[in-house]
Amino acid sequence: MSNNVLTEEAMIAAALRAELQIPPKVDLHQLAGQLGLTIVEVESKSFEGALLRSSRKLSARVLVRRGIRESGRRRFTIAHEIGHYILHGNQQIIPCSPRVIEGWKESQPTPEREADIFASELLLPTNDVTQYVNKRWPSMEVITDIADQFGSSLMAAGRKFCDVASQACAIVWSSQRQIRWFHGSPTFAYFIERGKDIHFDSIAYRAFENKPLPSVMEEVPAGAWIKSFWLREDAVVCEQTLPMPSYDGCLSLIWVRRPIEDRPSAEDELLRELDPEDFTLNRKRWPR
Repeated sequence: MSNNVLTEEAMIAAALRAELQIPPKVDLHQLAGQLGLTIVEVESKSFEGALLRSSRKLSARVLVRRGIRESGRRRFTIAHEIGHYILHGNQQIIPCSPRVIEGWKESQPTPEREADIFASELLLPTNDVTQYVNKRWPSMEVITDIADQFGSSLMAAGRKFCDVASQACAIVWSSQRQIRWFHGSPTFAYFIERGKDIHFDSIAYRAFENKPLPSVMEEVPAGAWIKSFWLREDAVVCEQTLPMPSYDGCLSLIWVRRPIEDRPSAEDELLRELDPEDFTLNRKRWPR
């Protein structure tokens, strides 16, 4: 089981799977039929997917932009719109641009984030993914395997792997040479700065430079990714990066395999705050 507690949207998706006895890899067209939905591919330049609900609200159409390259991305888009249908019953038309589907940013509109969370659990049921991973070491290979096995996008598979991983790891999405978001495992207690330019010591930097990339995890300086006052000078993390040129970005998996910080204990912190001069007449700080 994951150490993460499922959100309400994920629990609704899990309940739907249980109620309809959906197998690990969901047949989205069959599910849509059970819900009274029709999936239609359309030409569109303004949206990736959309939910078009009838005025009587007895049926609806899931519109999907024709030409989405990756099968996993197309399936996630459909699952996202099914999420809108289940979760958000007021709007008759809900168009979703490519930026909001799998946007995963803190600034993401709440309904879009909720639909993403629903889609993630619908396509990647936490219990099944946990059993499938079966304590495998972090790598892009295992993330790719998850995406293939359950029919999801690589982004969603990477986030779900981090949800169930016992190791301290994080998935990072970068585009246009900047970090856009990261998602850590329950044991990943480190900060990666969003909006920061990709560090030249990272493998992701090599990806944007179109240079050859390692096919396995490789050690890089921890400071290339982690922002911390307590980083050791020789601290390293493991990184593996997968270029995604069609999105002008890359997906990076970061694994903190060994300790990288020298954090002071609570007692050391207290002693640091106490200045010996405070107990003399020469004290610099006086109570107000």
